[in-house]
This record gives sequence, C-alpha cells and structure tokens, in this order.
Amino acid sequence: MKKAIAQLIRDIKDEDCHIRFAAARTLIDVGAGNPVVRDALIDALKDSIWFVRLAALQSLLDIRLESDIIIDKIVPMLKDEHEDVREYAAFAISDMGQKAVQAVTALTAALSDSVWYVRATVAWALGEIGAGARDACNPLITCLTDSEIEVRISAARALGTISSTDNKDVIIALEKVVRDNSQLPEAKEKAREALARIRSSDVQRNFPL
Repeated sequence: MKKAIAQLIRDIKDEDCHIRFAAARTLIDVGAGNPVVRDALIDALKDSIWFVRLAALQSLLDIRLESDIIIDKIVPMLKDEHEDVREYAAFAISDMGQKAVQAVTALTAALSDSVWYVRATVAWALGEIGAGARDACNPLITCLTDSEIEVRISAARALGTISSTDNKDVIIALEKVVRDNSQLPEAKEKAREALARIRSSDVQRNFPL
C-alpha cells in the first residue's frame, strides 16, 4: 500500500494532466487518513488544469478536512477561473455547515457569479451555515429575482434557514414571491416553505418545549 501511495504521489505531479487527474481521484481510495495524501491533494488545488483541481477538490471533500484548512485553501477557489471548480468549492464549504461562518463574506460575493449553477450552490451553502450567514440576507433577497429558477429556489430556501421574523425585509421579499404570478410554482412553494420555517422557528424560540 505504501508503494501504491508513493507512486500516486509521484503521478499527481506528472507532466501528463490526465495522469495527474487519475492520481488525484485514486489517492483517496488508497490513502484516506494519510496526512501525506492530504497534503498532496492540497498542493494539487494549484494545478494549472481545471479538471485536476476539481478532482483534488472532490477527493479532499471525502477526507473531511479540518475547518481551518477548508477556509484557508478552498474558500479562495470560489474565485477559480473555471465555473465547475467554483461550484464544487461552494459545495465543499456547505459540507461544513455552521462551522463555515468565516466563509460568509466570500460566499456572499460569489452570489453574483456569472454562472447560474454556481450562484445556486453558493446560495445553498449559505443556507447550510444558517443564522451565522445573516449578513447575506440582502444579497439573497436579490437572488429571489434571478433569471434562473434554481437560483431563486436556493435563495428562498437559504433565507428560510438563516432568517427570523425580525428580518422584516426577508418576510416582505418572500411574501412578494408568493404573490407574484410571474414566479414559477416551484419558487412560490419554496418561498412559502421558507416563511413557514421562519415563523415556526420563532415560535420554538418563544415557547420552547
């Protein structure tokens, strides 16, 4: 096993990008829990080829990295030149849940990404952080009128997990979606769910069991 890992560590620096890609995806299968493997994959995040960076990201997500490493190494990839890498970086951050509070500023900026599925995943990630992402409410409100339905759905869901009834602008924006006949049924339903969640969480806070 040690020989296999050593070979893959060499392969992840090979001149052939396809060999580097294969090594990045295979390393996790033979070296999970090995800090040398982790460090090799982190180094691969700087690869010049986007699909090698993506493969390294995918393998690192399986390792369950410490939150400080994700913040330091993966959050900057929200600005990667390739949209698939940016999207997967947001997905990796979302896996941290509430521990990703330090990523809120970077995620909020990424809500204006030029690619819709990146924006949708970023909104999802903010929702996974929950109340700690309260500063992102206004940009998420803007996303409720995004041209893509998946972004609007993710934004509504996120607002439902982040907000409380004290966030009057959020309540007004979600109610507007519900009343807006130009919104698709899926977006209107997600806005209703978000409103119900906000109101339910307030009841639970005021009248705990």
